[in-house]
Amino acid sequence: MIEDSRTIEVPYGKIHCLTLGKDAWKDTFPGGSFPKEDAGWQSATNIIVSKYTKLPTDKIFSLHQVHKREIALVESGRISDWIPDPSHFDAIMEDHFPNESDKAGDGLVTLQPNTGLVIRSADCVPIFCYSKTKPMIAALHSGWKGALLGISEKLIHWLKSQGFTEEELQVFAGPSISKKNYIVQWDVAKHFMSMPPGVVIEAPGMGYLLGVKEAILVRLRKEFHNLALDPQNNEVFLSPKYFSHRSKEEGRNFNVIFWES
Repeated sequence: MIEDSRTIEVPYGKIHCLTLGKDAWKDTFPGGSFPKEDAGWQSATNIIVSKYTKLPTDKIFSLHQVHKREIALVESGRISDWIPDPSHFDAIMEDHFPNESDKAGDGLVTLQPNTGLVIRSADCVPIFCYSKTKPMIAALHSGWKGALLGISEKLIHWLKSQGFTEEELQVFAGPSISKKNYIVQWDVAKHFMSMPPGVVIEAPGMGYLLGVKEAILVRLRKEFHNLALDPQNNEVFLSPKYFSHRSKEEGRNFNVIFWES
């Protein structure tokens, strides 16, 4: 039922990272319809993640994902703060800034054990990060807007401000849609035209093929030369394992990271 998983031994315990897709949903909610509101997705997240990780639901954290770059810090069993933008970042284009009460954002980070961080995805890129030496895990949700707004760079800048080094950090991607299956139009493609060749490719008669994961990695490599990056290549489009919005599916994949002390 767990479609993609890994366990990493680190000095402070074991990091578990897994993706729960179609089979896990069917096994947990046989015959059940997909939620229509965020509250329903939050409830489904707690049920399905607790089932497969054995974590209590009060140790499982997810957000109302809004395709921006807000990242929540989880401490003492709650969202305690939102990490600040680096001083050199441009102002966010939209005027909504979440707070603890609405739990709207696209990233989670914690320094505490046995705390599950969950990103729901259905084409967008789940990005995971952990330290190879000191307690820390993080999970991000990044579509093209998140890539453009720099949510991944924001996380690394904040971690460095907290004493983590590039050399100790590992970043890897979860299942997402590949460039060959992600067609966008000029209104989106134009934002990525200045990137190296291959991030966006013109597809005559259709529009443009955009590699969101490639864009994220390009931006990270540009700013952080010593950061370990693992792109992975698990495709969600028309997959028997994973849900995909571009495949006209309503379901979501649950991408989970936690460390067991």
